[in-house]
Amino acid sequence: MTDYTIAIYSLILITGLLTFGVVYVLRQPTDLPVLKNQGSNP
Repeated sequence: MTDYTIAIYSLILITGLLTFGVVYVLRQPTDLPVLKNQGSNP
């Protein structure tokens, strides 16, 4: 294994945390009418 292994795992971890954060925020109730309209239409 080279030193890039740590960098690759770090990028995967950061990407996963960012994705989880975005999904978590979008699942919350929001005051923005645009997001409300998108959420009410399946």
